[in-house]
Amino acid sequence: MPPSTADRSSLGLLATVFAVFLTALQTRTAGALKIQQAFASPNRTNNFVVDAVSRRVYLAAVNSLYQLNATLAREVETRTGPVLDNPLCHAPQLPQATCEHQKTLTDNHNKLLALDRAQGVLLACGSVYQGFCELRSMDNVSRVAVKFPQDGATVFPSMLNIVANHENASTVGLVFRSHGGAPRLLVAATYTGMGTEYFSNNHSKEDLRFENTPEIAIRSLNTKDLGRLFTYDINPSEDNVFKIKQEVKQKNKLSFVHAFVHKNYSYIAINNDANTGLKESQPNSILARICLDDPRKSAESRKLTESYIQMGIQCGSNGNIYNRLLSIYPVDISAQSAARPEPYLFGVFARAGGQSAVCAFRVADVEERIRQGRRNCSNGPNSDVQVLDSVIQGSGAECERKGAIKLQEEQLNCGAAHLQHPLALRRPLRAQPIYEALGLSSIAVDNVHNHTVVFLGTSWGRLRKVRYLNITLCYIIPHVLVANEPVHHFMTFDPSDHNYLYLMTTHHFLRVQVSVCGLYSSCSECLSAGDAHCGWCTLERRCSVQKDCSSGTQGRSWISTGDSVQQCPSMTITPSEISRSAHMRVQHTHTLLHVCGIICLCLDHVTVPVAIMVNRVPVVSGRFIIYECKRTGEIHLNTANGSDFWKGLRRQMCNDVCVCVCAVEVYSCSAGDSDCSQCWGRQAQGHMCVWCENSCQQQEQCHSITTRCPDPHIQKVEPLSGPLAGGTLLTVQGRNLGHSAAHLNVYIGRVPCSILPQYYTVSVRYVHTDQTLTPFMLVEISADVCVIFQSVHLFIWISFLQSCSCVSSTLIVCQSPAASQSQQAKAHFYLNEVLYRGEDASPSGRGPDEDEEPQADAFQFEYVEDPQFYTANKEKLIKHHPGEPLILIINKGPSELDLTLQEYSVTIGSDLCDITFHNEQLFHCTINRSLSASTGELPVTVCVGHFRKVIAMVQMGGGSELAIVVSIVVCCVLLLLCTVALVVYCTKSRRAERYWQKTLLQMEEMESQIRDEIRKGFAELQTDMTDLTKELSRTQGIPFLEYKQFVTRTFFPKMCSDYERRLVQPVYENNPLGPRALSETHPLLQDWQSSNRMRPNLDEGITLFSTLLNNKHFLVTFVHALEQQKDFAVRDRCNLASLLTIALHGKLEYYTSIMKDLLVDLIDASASKNPKLMLRRTESVVEKMVTNWMSICMYSYLKETVGEPFFLLLCAIKQQINKGSTDAITGKARYTLNEEWLLRENVETKPQNIHVSFQGFGMDSVSVRVMNTDTIGQVKDKILEAFYKNLPFSQWPREEDVDLEWFPEGRSSRILQDLDDTSVMEDGRKKLNTVFHYQIPDGASLAMSMKDNRENTLGRAKDLDTEKYVHLVLPHDELTESRRSHRHSHRKKVLPEIYLTRLLSTKGTLQKFLDDLFQAILSIPPEKPPLAVKYFFDFLEEQADKRGITDPDTLHIWKTNSLPLRFWVNILKNPQFVFDIDKTDHMDACLSVIAQAFIDACSLSDLQLGKDSPTNKLLYAKEIPEYKKRVQCYYKQIQEMAPLSEQEMNAHLAEESRRYRNEFNTNLALMEVYKYAKKYRNQVVSALDSSPTARRTQLQHKFEQVIALVEDNIYECSSEA
Repeated sequence: MPPSTADRSSLGLLATVFAVFLTALQTRTAGALKIQQAFASPNRTNNFVVDAVSRRVYLAAVNSLYQLNATLAREVETRTGPVLDNPLCHAPQLPQATCEHQKTLTDNHNKLLALDRAQGVLLACGSVYQGFCELRSMDNVSRVAVKFPQDGATVFPSMLNIVANHENASTVGLVFRSHGGAPRLLVAATYTGMGTEYFSNNHSKEDLRFENTPEIAIRSLNTKDLGRLFTYDINPSEDNVFKIKQEVKQKNKLSFVHAFVHKNYSYIAINNDANTGLKESQPNSILARICLDDPRKSAESRKLTESYIQMGIQCGSNGNIYNRLLSIYPVDISAQSAARPEPYLFGVFARAGGQSAVCAFRVADVEERIRQGRRNCSNGPNSDVQVLDSVIQGSGAECERKGAIKLQEEQLNCGAAHLQHPLALRRPLRAQPIYEALGLSSIAVDNVHNHTVVFLGTSWGRLRKVRYLNITLCYIIPHVLVANEPVHHFMTFDPSDHNYLYLMTTHHFLRVQVSVCGLYSSCSECLSAGDAHCGWCTLERRCSVQKDCSSGTQGRSWISTGDSVQQCPSMTITPSEISRSAHMRVQHTHTLLHVCGIICLCLDHVTVPVAIMVNRVPVVSGRFIIYECKRTGEIHLNTANGSDFWKGLRRQMCNDVCVCVCAVEVYSCSAGDSDCSQCWGRQAQGHMCVWCENSCQQQEQCHSITTRCPDPHIQKVEPLSGPLAGGTLLTVQGRNLGHSAAHLNVYIGRVPCSILPQYYTVSVRYVHTDQTLTPFMLVEISADVCVIFQSVHLFIWISFLQSCSCVSSTLIVCQSPAASQSQQAKAHFYLNEVLYRGEDASPSGRGPDEDEEPQADAFQFEYVEDPQFYTANKEKLIKHHPGEPLILIINKGPSELDLTLQEYSVTIGSDLCDITFHNEQLFHCTINRSLSASTGELPVTVCVGHFRKVIAMVQMGGGSELAIVVSIVVCCVLLLLCTVALVVYCTKSRRAERYWQKTLLQMEEMESQIRDEIRKGFAELQTDMTDLTKELSRTQGIPFLEYKQFVTRTFFPKMCSDYERRLVQPVYENNPLGPRALSETHPLLQDWQSSNRMRPNLDEGITLFSTLLNNKHFLVTFVHALEQQKDFAVRDRCNLASLLTIALHGKLEYYTSIMKDLLVDLIDASASKNPKLMLRRTESVVEKMVTNWMSICMYSYLKETVGEPFFLLLCAIKQQINKGSTDAITGKARYTLNEEWLLRENVETKPQNIHVSFQGFGMDSVSVRVMNTDTIGQVKDKILEAFYKNLPFSQWPREEDVDLEWFPEGRSSRILQDLDDTSVMEDGRKKLNTVFHYQIPDGASLAMSMKDNRENTLGRAKDLDTEKYVHLVLPHDELTESRRSHRHSHRKKVLPEIYLTRLLSTKGTLQKFLDDLFQAILSIPPEKPPLAVKYFFDFLEEQADKRGITDPDTLHIWKTNSLPLRFWVNILKNPQFVFDIDKTDHMDACLSVIAQAFIDACSLSDLQLGKDSPTNKLLYAKEIPEYKKRVQCYYKQIQEMAPLSEQEMNAHLAEESRRYRNEFNTNLALMEVYKYAKKYRNQVVSALDSSPTARRTQLQHKFEQVIALVEDNIYECSSEA
């Protein structure tokens, strides 16, 4: 029988109630997140990484490293700290690292954790040891997989200092594969050095690590090449580092957020903390991109600095800007109308006040902006892009146009040769927030069935799941993870199952199931939940993720959230009520399903369930009623669920059929948010609910029933006031307020109240009426209060009774304990031994809203330093006369208290001082009345609250009458003194004015004289030099020394000097051009003559010794063995190096390889100490070898390019000196470049010409220009120069070997001498004879001839004793000056320093010749470039790169020490090494000034010159900056030359050896080397014996054999054999 209309209405109402219940339940649990596994760490967590293959998780915490399996169960734990360390000490892994600072136990904070599965290692880097990294085994993290550094290996600080060395400094990194599959590490670390807040006490001199470590670097991670592990794996190394310049680091405080790879690019998200707090509307977030190598290609490595480009990223606009990036996540999503997913970057941004937002950026926009930026930069200066000048590689020019160059796609993406500097786009990439909330801290994004699902962590331990469709917000699901523990900014999905998310909080690591689909029991619930992960598995009739649905891949077998609820399977039975005899039709809406069978029960009237089953699983179901009116049916009461029961029953009759219609109440004990009292109160309504395990459950499902509820908790009472007569209705709200009104007893004070049952709500609310109260009756509420003040140095418990006072009914004041310094502190409040966490705003007790920050269990406060006060002059004693007003000026020190005028007071003794003026720096304190005490001392006390400090004492004095009298007398005396002083000042001023006017006139006159002198001198010198140049072209030219003489003089300068000056006597030969001296030969240039009679085996021994020296291992060991001997002096080292150069001159390529090996050892020794000192001095064999090698290789360049301008400069110097007077004894001259050789007197002189003939010279007389103050010796030198100027100086006669005879008219001839009987005495000294002394007139005729034999003369004038002889001036002696005779009084009395202007005159005259010389030295002729310089500079750069030396100053110093200072300065100071000329002492002094200017030009340090600086440096101070630019340009040109291969250089060296073959006596050189070998025989043998290679090749035996042969001890030789 079908149901009636009333029955249908009742059933419809029931269905509606049930639907509302399901909706509420759905709202409660929809899309719930679930913590699948959790791991708790006792220490603060730092980083984690997940292995996609083994599914292991590696978790790094402070001082610990964990290896967890897929279920987060601990497999291995290893300790990484604490360790003994100091942030100002080098890592102990650095050999010979010492530290003056005390080391303490330091926590190790993990800064970088990365996997390299191909090598099977886990990279773990910590904050200790300056950011040291370890390579651990992936199978067992407690085992170090690769020991680094290896024992005895060369290690540099740059290989150890990899990550940030402070817990608060950021580090990000990633492992990638370079060309050929070579592993590399990209790492970015915050700079923590000088000037940062991380180590405020450090200095650059104490810690080189801070200055040398770059912000971004690419390092080698190849464990098969341990020598290069962690080095900057490219040459030059500057191309693989991104380092901020030291001077701009304060403006570029980079904090790194995350590094990730997309395509072949690495992106680094950065915040520039230097901009924080400047403008909230300006973004400070940066996205940088670097091109990575393609491992499939074997091309050249890409340069980091060439491909680096950055742009700002901005979240928000128009003042609503979130300017700091917290977390970033790259993902491919389906957005808007895109046909397929495209890459996006999702980021969490924040701003002040804890506000945060999510923004999304298209990667395609990023790439297009980069391409456009490089395109703009190639077209010239542009407002949209700039060269990043804050880094050391960005010091080049701005963007400039490079002609009509069209950049290829690869060049637009990764830079080009002319775009090799790091670039920065000026305009940020902007996006609008798609979600805004408080306290977001991290983000992870997934594309689920074309829906974008965003997971957001918060700073108080929440995780939110947000679904978007086409970047439109659909729903938000919150979930509590770990309360008050911030979620780490990095989250990632399980690589094998994106249904699980890995995340980390402060002390926990969690594996969260991102969707719990099993909560939904029907298709409509599943699809209505809106969870993109969930769908309805039709054939299994359950809600699940697609991969858990076994038939999910079949069409329509899994219905996703994107489909509507109408797509759920449904069944329609028409008609729904049928008689037994009628026919029935079933319709279903799901096309895949088939009817398997219908089961019916035959009763009087029944409701028959109908189901369509697949594999015995009901897919869709329905029901219909079969009735028969002839029978009367009876419905039996039974309950299928303990929670259902019949509420009522009524009968209706229809056509003799009895139908039972029941009203059913459906309830759930767990619905709502009930407390214990509410749960027990439901039993009064007939609900079978009990309180079980802190929740309300059905009685039959509970195993442990809790009968006692927690104590009542009152949240609100109103009203709070009422009349004394009583009758006021008081409403009390709270929790656990009983489960019936009969259980409540309420008192106000001691007066009971009546409960009104009609207003009672179980557990949460009751209303009662108060009775009449006694006037002034107090309601007492007692509670135990405990306050804990906790800080770093403080942990004190303070009870209520001792330190707290009740000020009012709403205020309790508790005093905090004192602190010794400024610090952060916390206060914990306990009420009735329960920690007070603040007011709970939710009456139901569910805790704070998900979008609100949770209440803290501790209240923060801060201790600041006590305020500082002191008097104006910081005096401690202030004198005051009674009866007079007292005004004190009190200064205030810096303070963070922001005190107001009302907060402090000043007392003097017991009297209050009025504050009359006040500002931020000081205030005035005034007392216009008499103080309480008239004698003694009164303290000046400043009070701020309970703080009191005595800053001074006021001393009360006697009467004021005496003080007035004394003051008047003092004033009169002062007035008189001032009058006298004024008169004296006026007199002195007039006198000084007259003297100043006179001095100005003298200065103007002297300036005019200097200009005329320079102009005249330059014109004369140019004329003379033009004549000289013409003569050089007409004659044999510049007197260059032959190569062999150049080598011997350069290699053995001291020996050559001694040999020529002491041993070689001139021997003259007759020549048509006049007497000529024969040149002597150096011993190494003479033929070898062995003493075979004395030692018949000598030649064989020398030959064998030569063979040994051609063994590289023997020679290197031999040199090191000798250098280790203390008595092997520097002179011996230089001598040995030069002898080896001569001995190996025929094999220069072998000699070069030996030099390079020894130089590598020297670099290793100096790099660990101070690499900038290398090659500065010649203290080792290899340093002298470098000098000799440069001399050999640069001889041709010196002769062909530099020789002529150098020789012209020498001639110009000599000509300029000879134009003025020169003292023959002291060597001082009127014209010079050296202050010490300046003639500081105005000696009157006059030039004149004489005509001289040379007997036997075969040419007419020559006119010679001399000065009338010249001595006879000086005249002879000028005459010899005039006759022999076209011959080398070694062929000139000496001045003491010729006679000069004068033929005066009308008188007999006279032999002219410096000293003779006519010499006069002056001041006790004999004066040398001059042209003026002999009264030789202008145009006189003289004759010069060779002496028959050398007489016993006094020698050259410069060797005479200054105490006995004098020429122009006396020695500089104050006593001598005072004894000068009156005949010198006619000279002008001027200061000697006035003649320093002559230095400028000489400099201006010679300037052109000096510029020509420097230009020749610092230029590269295209037809003959200096190949040796290019080869050697490349070698130095390679060695610096291998050792991680990135400082450009170090390389500049190495280059300067090896070429300019080691070769060119030596040549500039010693022209006799190149030319056959006479280098006088005066010329040597001038060349020293020029060499010093060249040294200053090559130096990097700026000259700090002042009035007290030496004139040798001041003279060329103006030209030095220009010379510096030339040096820098020269080094750059050398660097830009094409690289020189070893084969090309060896061919060049072989050509040099062949060109000068057989020039030297190599056997004599070998014999001299042998002498050192014999002297240190035992030490050499010991060194060879300790070498395995030497023992294997029997080098010790061969060396002993050489000794035996040379010493002719054949028996020793046989015994050794």
